Amino acid sequence: MALKNTKTSYGWASRFLHWFIFLAVAGMLAVGLYMEDQKITPDILKLYGLHKSVGITILALAVLRLIWTVSNTAPDMLGLEKPWEKLAARTVHGLLYLCLFLMPLSGWLMSSAAGYPVSVFGFFTLPNLVEPSKALHELAEETHELVAYGFMGLIAAHAGAAFLHHFKKKDRTLIRMIKGE
Repeated sequence: MALKNTKTSYGWASRFLHWFIFLAVAGMLAVGLYMEDQKITPDILKLYGLHKSVGITILALAVLRLIWTVSNTAPDMLGLEKPWEKLAARTVHGLLYLCLFLMPLSGWLMSSAAGYPVSVFGFFTLPNLVEPSKALHELAEETHELVAYGFMGLIAAHAGAAFLHHFKKKDRTLIRMIKGE
């Protein structure tokens, strides 16, 4: 099992980052949807703290994944004969990366603008990005919510394309990300 990617397969580091970040993001989106309509209670405040900690962890992993991706070989795209298919794949991948950064940054900005600290699992507290501002808090909150829904749509499109490759085109795109073969 190779650490790095080759022209034909994903290494274990790329696959680990892909699936770990996916599971963390899926959990965060589910928790975010749950928290959206909850009354503020001590338990919900604890959940907000955990949500912030995991969000910052995702941001750190996204930075690591971006560095790994740009410094590593990318396996050839399979089953994309038409130029628009390659453009669509690259666009969705780029937008997924954008969401990986926008979600935690908008959450951090939202907390900062509300005057709430972002503690990372109680180990350290991030500096506030801005002074408290109701207008900026509302903008960051709306951005966080809109990006979340866009993120869900992009994840669905990405998964749908993977299943299309696997079941219709019958290529190894999905298998390469699961097994690395």
